[in-house]
Amino acid sequence: MIKTHFPLLDKILGFFLNLSFVMMIAVVVLQVVARYALPWSPNWTEELARFCFIYLVSIGAALAVKDNGYVSVNTLLDRLSPKTKSKMEVFILVLISCLMFTQFAFSLPLMDIVTLQKSPSLHLNMAFMYGAMAIMGFFVGLYSVFELLKKIK
Repeated sequence: MIKTHFPLLDKILGFFLNLSFVMMIAVVVLQVVARYALPWSPNWTEELARFCFIYLVSIGAALAVKDNGYVSVNTLLDRLSPKTKSKMEVFILVLISCLMFTQFAFSLPLMDIVTLQKSPSLHLNMAFMYGAMAIMGFFVGLYSVFELLKKIK
């Protein structure tokens, strides 16, 4: 039997999702307070908030697949018979999995290309930022496969 639910993985991704969200909010609050209360404002806050947002979306996309949290337009699917609708949902999950694993495969060489580039304010290796594409591709693809296995059962 194939296990289609990994609560530890869900908790780890949820932790990093929450960490990214809290960091983004904290950095934006710091920027706002610094603009009005301090004689200077840090120049790195906008960049860090953007990086946190990118990781927030990348990790959140995978968890949205797990929870079926995507917005969908069911106009076409609602007109289909239950059997055809189920087949169409399986087909959609196959396409999502293929697209996301392709994104993962193509993002790895891209990360290698940008390893020499640094971010302007924080001087972080940009491979770290392009890694969000790999993370999103891998985990959305993985959770799509999990959902696909649930639908097939």
